[in-house]
Amino acid sequence: MLWQVEDDEAGEHETEVGRFELPGTDLAAVAPGAALDVIEAQTHQRGQAILRRVMQAQGEAADAAAVAAHRRLSPPTDLAGRRDG
Repeated sequence: MLWQVEDDEAGEHETEVGRFELPGTDLAAVAPGAALDVIEAQTHQRGQAILRRVMQAQGEAADAAAVAAHRRLSPPTDLAGRRDG
């Protein structure tokens, strides 16, 4: 599991970012002499998937922070009294 830990005024809290199953490798089904290559390829694929999710979570957090900052700087206005044009 991947967790994002945030520390703010309310204290520290964790948010689950993702879950990954890391199954074992059936080395009996792998050709002799290829086990290390198979394990390396599987590790690389799983690592890429984990890093992709971590980067996605960081992007989502940055987007949320930017939106929150924009909202603080641009409070809602009453559009009923405005005219088009």
